[in-house]
Amino acid sequence: MLGLAFALLAAQPAPPAPAAIQPAPPAPDARAIARQRAEWKRQYGEGPYPDETEAFLASKPEPLRPYWANLWRGGERNAVVNFERLGLAAMEVGDYRTAEAAFDAALLRIESVYAKDRLASRARDTFAKEANKDFKGEPYERAMAYYYRGLLYLRAGDYGNARAAFKGAEYQDTVSESEEFQGDFAMMNYLIGWAGRCQSLTGGDVDGAADFAAARAAQPDMVVPPPAHNLLMISETGAGPIKAQDGAMREKLVFRSPEAASPERETRFRLGPNTAGSSEIIAQPLSSLSFQATTRGGRAIDGILRGKASFKSTTAGIGNAALQAGFAMMTSRDEDTRNAGAVASGVGLLFALLSSAARADADIRHWDQLPETLAVATAVRPKDPRVEVRFIGANGPLPMPPAALMQGGDARCGIIWARSRSALVPGDVPGDDPRVRAAVAKRRDAAAKDKMLRNSLSQL
Repeated sequence: MLGLAFALLAAQPAPPAPAAIQPAPPAPDARAIARQRAEWKRQYGEGPYPDETEAFLASKPEPLRPYWANLWRGGERNAVVNFERLGLAAMEVGDYRTAEAAFDAALLRIESVYAKDRLASRARDTFAKEANKDFKGEPYERAMAYYYRGLLYLRAGDYGNARAAFKGAEYQDTVSESEEFQGDFAMMNYLIGWAGRCQSLTGGDVDGAADFAAARAAQPDMVVPPPAHNLLMISETGAGPIKAQDGAMREKLVFRSPEAASPERETRFRLGPNTAGSSEIIAQPLSSLSFQATTRGGRAIDGILRGKASFKSTTAGIGNAALQAGFAMMTSRDEDTRNAGAVASGVGLLFALLSSAARADADIRHWDQLPETLAVATAVRPKDPRVEVRFIGANGPLPMPPAALMQGGDARCGIIWARSRSALVPGDVPGDDPRVRAAVAKRRDAAAKDKMLRNSLSQL
């Protein structure tokens, strides 16, 4: 027996030899790291440095990585527009948590200057005088940030906060740095009314009637949704306004429509299990963003000059008129008239110089994902959630499936949101001036704010 045991043991394979101990990787060369950091500091100032950017972006989903990168590198100066671009892109890809956080961050910054309170009014006065300002957007852009946050609240069934967000959008349409105007954004009044009606289904005391009336005042053809309707359908079509510089010194901000006209003339929804055979619901256009950009309180403007709506020339016109009058008087044979002319010329020259000195290139940074037309339709919400969205052109249906489609709400009220154009646009903030960006980057206060922003982004 003992011999058999020894034989069995001998037949067993020999245990593997212990693996050779791998040498430890060489320690980083401290001097090489210091040289690299010094080189990056010369190139990037206070940052962000490439290794920091790479580490930050590693955990971000691929479709949204370019927007996170712009936000990370763009700093506080472009934070609002970069948060807005990230938020809308996130809505399109269905990352609603990121969309909510991005719009909340944008609105926090907007509220610091454009809230409806005395503190913000004082901040607005300071903000209007600052050079190289952080982007906050024109009234229509700020209104749209509140609008998209309101849509996300509707999706979550939070109708109280949705109504507050749409009221914020309606207010932002009325206020600029230096002026306030009457509201005329029909879409926002309509959505305030809709959110109030949904809220009333759980005991709220707002039925939305007054808000629907305000929307109809701005858009007389608007149809108030029947009381039985509990599904809101929103369509966004076309490409929104583009900012440009105008004037002899590029001092005036003006708005242009995209060169190619939008072929989408109409949006139609089909609901239910047999969408191909169900009746179509046509969305009613309520607001044009080009109209909102180029008007103040319904009155057309020819541009924005130093934060104020420019309805006609002011300082420069006074200076030119005084100069012309002064030169004419100086040709007189009467000595008193010539002396008066010299004074008038001096006054005119002073006004002209003040006008020139006060002007700078208009800031044409803009939110490039916005649509041109906002349209709505309502219906009784079917049990089956299937929906078909078609965009119609001059010659019939267009081969253009929705670029974005969001559904949500609860048993009380539902929402369908569709876009004809994708929000996944390439590139950095359009209209940014590299000279201004480089000058701001050299300021210590700006570098400190940018570092604080990056620290906060690392927590998201």
